Amino acid sequence: MSKRVLFLLLCLNVVSYLVIAEPQTCPADLGRKCTDDSGEWEGEFFPGIPKIKYEGPPSKNPLAYKWYNAEEVILGKKMKDWLRFSVAFWHTFRGTGVDPFGAPTKYWPWEDGTNSLAMAKRRMRANFEFINKLGVDRWCFHDRDIAPDGKTLEVVKFNI
Repeated sequence: MSKRVLFLLLCLNVVSYLVIAEPQTCPADLGRKCTDDSGEWEGEFFPGIPKIKYEGPPSKNPLAYKWYNAEEVILGKKMKDWLRFSVAFWHTFRGTGVDPFGAPTKYWPWEDGTNSLAMAKRRMRANFEFINKLGVDRWCFHDRDIAPDGKTLEVVKFNI
């Protein structure tokens, strides 16, 4: 690697430590409250995003499947049975985009900065809205990424 490239990488690394974005707690452009008095999120988490559909290769729609047609039959099985996608909850809804060399790079508008049961429920609602709009039937999680820490199991029990 040239000295110029190494210098640029070093500068970018330093900048990532110096620039720390503040987490969003409400979508800035919706012009309405994020929650009502009960603390529940109002409306959709992904407003204006319709259910993603197959439109084929000629589609100019950036939010359309161009090659994945879930109902297309290939060798006797539907494509959705060959390609069983899932959404990884941690990586999609809990991870902040941080790496060993910098600060978090993403903040979700529904996050309130707590590790509360209400926040865990809100994340679940966002997750299920997301996978429904993608048309994905499965999701996965690991460890304790779906529930907050508590002193006992009774504390973290979901009452949905």
